[in-house]
Amino acid sequence: MAYSMKDIAKEANVSLTAVSLVLNNKETRVSETKKAEIKRIAKRMNYRPNSAAVSLSKNISYNIALIVPDITNPFFARIVREITTFLNKKGYGTLLIDSENSYKNEKAALQNLISRGVDGILLVPSNEIFSKNEAEVTDLLQNIAKPLVLLNAYTDRDVSYVNFDNTKGAEMATQELIKYGHQQIGFIRGEDNFINALERYKGYEKVLKRNGIPLNKKLVFKGDYSMASGYRLAPKIMENTELTAIVSSNDLMLFGVIKWAKEHQIPIFKRLSMIGFDNTPYTEILEVPLTTIDQDTEKMATEASDLLLRMIQTKKKIVKRIIIDPILIRRQSIWKRHC
Repeated sequence: MAYSMKDIAKEANVSLTAVSLVLNNKETRVSETKKAEIKRIAKRMNYRPNSAAVSLSKNISYNIALIVPDITNPFFARIVREITTFLNKKGYGTLLIDSENSYKNEKAALQNLISRGVDGILLVPSNEIFSKNEAEVTDLLQNIAKPLVLLNAYTDRDVSYVNFDNTKGAEMATQELIKYGHQQIGFIRGEDNFINALERYKGYEKVLKRNGIPLNKKLVFKGDYSMASGYRLAPKIMENTELTAIVSSNDLMLFGVIKWAKEHQIPIFKRLSMIGFDNTPYTEILEVPLTTIDQDTEKMATEASDLLLRMIQTKKKIVKRIIIDPILIRRQSIWKRHC
């Protein structure tokens, strides 16, 4: 049987208001003896407050909206798990939406979630969002009726974000290959409008220039961050006999190249030194574990969630830019090139 405050009040012979004040630790004239009695009765009855009623009275739902572009991508799956774990410890639930990399879906989800009374929104933007009408996107992000933090994206709009230092990550990856004697280094980048794609490409260009290596556009390949796009690019990559090493803007595209090579009996790990991005779980279980750039998703998730909760609790808009440092995870997919 579920007991209510009314049952506690009846047994303690006090008013319903007195019970509510005592159990919510509010100031009251009730004596210390009677307070202790009320709490003993509540404990014996295994009283639990009605969370819906509490939320209504405080105008808070204890729910956070989390929108990601592709839950099947291991990188975003890790972010979801880490945000959910963090918020759960803070007493918040998570409403998860997969936008399917669609701005239209993001916009509809934001409007729907606000109408459902979430306390705040964590948005991992789609690749489409910043290529849409600039004024419309600015209005959507800056004038949203709830606290909002972007993850895994930069913006010059009046919105908080937490992102990874993509340029530095690509610099570290490219420099690692040069350290092993490679000069003909390919790069698999995202499309021009893709989130973080330009920053990673700039990091690659920057390190080539720093080391006096001419940029060869024939060694730059464009994919869409999916394994399928890496698979499609593989024949073009493999036909370039000058190429000895490659940096990929994410692990998935590199997995696609590896898959194609294996299907065509090409000893890919002897043919190319390789380094990816994201440090997805599968990088460790390849026959040759993959060197990769870790984006520290745990720190990204924690920083973003903590920032959002501060906005919710203080009821103040905070505009902050947080950049997470990359971590180079060295494994066995890079070999030394002897000139």
